[in-house]
Amino acid sequence: MRKRHWHLSAPQAILVSFAAMIALGTALLALPWASQSGQSSGWLTALFTATSASCVTGLVVVNTMQQWTLFGQLVILGLIQLGGIGFITVVTGSLLLFRRRIGLRQRLAIQTLFNQDSLGGMSKLVRQVLRYTVVIESGGAVLLTVGLLTANRGYTVGEALWYGVFHAVSAFCNAGFDVIGQNSLADFQDSWLISLTVMALITLGGLGFPVLYELKRMVKNDSRPLRRRVHHLSVNAKLVCLTSVLLTATGTLLFALLEWHQCGSLGRLTTPTKWLTAAFEAVTLRTAGFATFDQGQLTPLSKLIACGLMFIGGSPAGTAGGVKTITLALLVAAVVSGLRGHAGIVIFGRRIPLALLQRALAVFFALFAVIASAVLVLHFTEANSVFRPQLLDLIFEATSATGTVGLTTGLTPYLSTAGKLTIAACMFIGRLSPLTLAIALNARQSGATHPADYPAATLFVG
Repeated sequence: MRKRHWHLSAPQAILVSFAAMIALGTALLALPWASQSGQSSGWLTALFTATSASCVTGLVVVNTMQQWTLFGQLVILGLIQLGGIGFITVVTGSLLLFRRRIGLRQRLAIQTLFNQDSLGGMSKLVRQVLRYTVVIESGGAVLLTVGLLTANRGYTVGEALWYGVFHAVSAFCNAGFDVIGQNSLADFQDSWLISLTVMALITLGGLGFPVLYELKRMVKNDSRPLRRRVHHLSVNAKLVCLTSVLLTATGTLLFALLEWHQCGSLGRLTTPTKWLTAAFEAVTLRTAGFATFDQGQLTPLSKLIACGLMFIGGSPAGTAGGVKTITLALLVAAVVSGLRGHAGIVIFGRRIPLALLQRALAVFFALFAVIASAVLVLHFTEANSVFRPQLLDLIFEATSATGTVGLTTGLTPYLSTAGKLTIAACMFIGRLSPLTLAIALNARQSGATHPADYPAATLFVG
């Protein structure tokens, strides 16, 4: 009798790798020596924290500095790093380090993980990802260490170095975990070096590795005038950069406008620090989760805008979550083309295939459905919560989890058991993306009927 061999598809391999990371992280964090008290923190707290770290979210039910020992914090840091660039990427990089060849299944998994069109150059891509990660995180760690030492908080060199490394990795991976205290980065609200460094790390991680490669090549290896170099960027890189700049600028202006006189956010700050804090808020919402003030103090309109930015998130093939900037750009372009009566979508002189628009729509509405479902569940599970959340708090929490952001209005520590499991599921789905998860769970991916096999329908729209 022949043995039956199970072969995982690329999306299934990614799903299994993240699930395995979470399971291992849960087991390690549940150990007594991972907790400051010397007793196990319990499976639910360990599971929630491991999921949040592996999915680079940052939502926590216990204070990271006060709850976890150095061992526990190292476990969390490892999960953040693996979750940020992908466990498969690290394994493949290790094989390449020992001059081992990577197989077809690994190439397919890397292709899916980083949203690439072809299988060519996967080894080169992995090397670039690992190289950029080490260089950027190291540079960020140095700057943050200097910033912490000059902040007059009484840190020793060892403490500042550890905090610098931890927060550099957390920021570049868009995780939002911190080990400084109870108020995230609120104590460093007026530190331009720390704030700008964290913002830069978040932005670089959220742009996506293919875009980072193009930008590096444009700056370093091209002697042509800047305008021509920008012109020769790919449509993907142009869209990512343009959308990211517009979202950051718009978010900064809106938060400054709405929170300028609010005492709980910007009201008590000096004018330069107000602009810095507003810009930090616009950046961290996509999708890092560091906070320089209590998010519960935002005005209702600011919370809605924050939910919008968290829903959009970063860019494809990066460390951020959300529906991604490219999805937003494609949908906006489709709306504009429809209003103008154009038959297709053209961006930067290139025609956009229908399949890309269909994928964008699928991601957009799938993520929206996950958030809506989570809000509905939380409405019942948190009805008797001590926190007494409003509907907007539930929307904020669900969007933050599904967008892998990590910001909260204060509800997370008060979640019920069912609420914690719901948010953990949102983080897992959000990190994988609903589309990847659906493909991974769908065993029958072949044999689908082509649309051309059906007669065309006549419908009335608008």
